[in-house]
Amino acid sequence: MFVAAAAVFVAAAGLSLFLLSEKTSLYFAWTIKPPVTAAFLGGGYLAVTTALALALREQDWARIRIGVWVVGTGLTSILIATLLHLDKFHLNSPVWTAQAWAWTWLALYIVLIPGLIAALWLQRRETGEEAPPRAALDTWLRLGMALLALVMLVVGLALFTRPDLAASLWPWPLTPLTARMIGAFYIGFAVSLVVAAKENDYTRTYVAAAAYIVFAILQGVTFMRYPAVSWMEPAGLLLAGVLAALLVIGVTSLRGHLIHNQKS
Repeated sequence: MFVAAAAVFVAAAGLSLFLLSEKTSLYFAWTIKPPVTAAFLGGGYLAVTTALALALREQDWARIRIGVWVVGTGLTSILIATLLHLDKFHLNSPVWTAQAWAWTWLALYIVLIPGLIAALWLQRRETGEEAPPRAALDTWLRLGMALLALVMLVVGLALFTRPDLAASLWPWPLTPLTARMIGAFYIGFAVSLVVAAKENDYTRTYVAAAAYIVFAILQGVTFMRYPAVSWMEPAGLLLAGVLAALLVIGVTSLRGHLIHNQKS
């Protein structure tokens, strides 16, 4: 039940950011400019929603463990970023919708992290004996996961710990708060990629794989809506490479999972 409630909140945040990217001063917890940043973060939240929704359908802890790392690491980092920048939130906004979003955001994140960890831990305890891995990943895929994890972790940590570096690492302007929020998503994905490579099993990657695919596709839609990126600049090439790699890894992992299910 708690995981379902978390999924609803994360989905609401994702839809608000992605669909109302230009109206965050009215319909979100803090004002985000430019709109491309709001849409990018919205894509991240909708990717996390995908992982949570698939996790709700599973009883086997091993099959959702990778997705849990995406959710747990990302949400914890976002909570830290929130507490570091509370002055930017609409906690005292005269606009009631914005103020409601800000207080809901703060209250739910304070409850969300420990509650989600507790709920998933209880699910882990109820699953019984864990089945052994059944379908090893291709070597090139594991290497790709490890390399992409390294890149995303370096960029994510840099944005999170030194948001002043965002100008050289990101292809459009970011504030310290939005740099940390994007860094949080990168850190979450990086950790999940490390866990996926370690699990080395197609049947255990599909929850995270679906999140990778959703994230990459929605960012493609974002950049069609807001063509703010100079793709030939180093920061643009880096972002394009990360999104393309996530899409390839996600599609390959999901395909491997489906093929294995058909054979078994």
